[in-house]
Amino acid sequence: MAGAGCAAAVGISYLTKEHWYPLIRGPLVESPAPTITTPENNPPYANFEWERPICLNPSVGQKVSFSNLSRDPDNDALSYDWYIDGKLEGHSEGFSVRFKEAGQHIVRLEVSDGKLRSEKEITIYGIEPDQIYPTKSLHVKYKGINYSAANLAPGWAIPTPSKEEMDEQLDTIRDDLGCNSIIISAGGNYEDCLIECGKLAIEKGFERIYISPRYIDATPDETVERIEKFASKAKSLREQSENIVFMVGHEFGIDTIGITPGNNWIERATYQTTHNDWLDRVRTKVPVMFSRIIPICRRNYGYEIAYAAAVWEIDSVPWSDPMFESVCTNAYIMDRFGWTENWVIQHLSSLRRYGKPIISSEWGCMTFSGAGRVSAAGPLFFAENPYDEDGQANYIKRYCNMLNLEKIDGCFYTQYNETWDKGYGLYHPVTRKRKKGFYMYKSYERVGS
Repeated sequence: MAGAGCAAAVGISYLTKEHWYPLIRGPLVESPAPTITTPENNPPYANFEWERPICLNPSVGQKVSFSNLSRDPDNDALSYDWYIDGKLEGHSEGFSVRFKEAGQHIVRLEVSDGKLRSEKEITIYGIEPDQIYPTKSLHVKYKGINYSAANLAPGWAIPTPSKEEMDEQLDTIRDDLGCNSIIISAGGNYEDCLIECGKLAIEKGFERIYISPRYIDATPDETVERIEKFASKAKSLREQSENIVFMVGHEFGIDTIGITPGNNWIERATYQTTHNDWLDRVRTKVPVMFSRIIPICRRNYGYEIAYAAAVWEIDSVPWSDPMFESVCTNAYIMDRFGWTENWVIQHLSSLRRYGKPIISSEWGCMTFSGAGRVSAAGPLFFAENPYDEDGQANYIKRYCNMLNLEKIDGCFYTQYNETWDKGYGLYHPVTRKRKKGFYMYKSYERVGS
């Protein structure tokens, strides 16, 4: 039994792992390294947009910027090559350029991820000349323009600009036109726009900023009441900058209802060109309005004020009162009515008797043939005449040359932003091109009075 037990024990050993495992596993072979699949490289995507100005075409020398919208599907780092008219000009992600020539230009962006490239091209149309006239001197302390921060009255071709438009237009007025001063107007329902525009003008460094609410078609009583309410807002703005001046009104004899007959501005303007009895009304009622306005402003505003007077209102405004910081007159050259350069010079010279700065607060010409002969009365006469930029440019030249003879303290072209192409505005509202009048006014560089 014992032997059998021993034999059984030996036989069982043949069934153990130690006996059979070396026989079934075969020779030792190393496993192959795992296969690593490299994903296919995707090309980058070149894309950009040019930051087109809102109101005007860019001009030679004006900064034009581009927004880079390129991307890479694999999130690879990209390099950038910017070309202007086929010439490599930059490698940065963002890009801007100042074109040296007017006309059409091709901008191309090429992007690379180190292996593959992509490109996009944009044609920039309408780069305008920086100037088309020789520069000349303008002997005034304040070279300015009238700007509408909002619509003046229903039916007027004056838009209410967006904040972005306002920001761009004030930059254009200051930097492109070379104006260091501005009259900011708005209709009676847009006083908040007036204040906001005034704040922006302060930020942009205008040296004289007239804030001018216009309560067109309000009665004399309503006008005085609204001036009283607005005066405290004007005071808050004035306390932010001494460059602010509250211009309490503009040609009350025609803006205000109930002085000159007519239910709206155009009817009253027409009446003044066809009747003779309106002047006595102006001379009677305008002084009464100021007898109320001046104490109100002294109490609620507390600083010197201004007023843009029509020529026929000059003797109806108490300019000698210490509240007035200047004598402002809307003195147009109007050949049709005998208001030649010599006539306007005599008018401006006569205002020196008040011993205060003299401001030509509104003057200019529309953009149709014959407009220069009637100027301020343009809408009432030849508005159906053909579009004509030369007449406007020649009028501006006449007026600035006249100012250099009289050398008053300031001048403000009548209107910058207007949606009627034949109007006073200095740029075309559809094509976004600067009119010849724009270039002419720009050519007169302020050198001080």
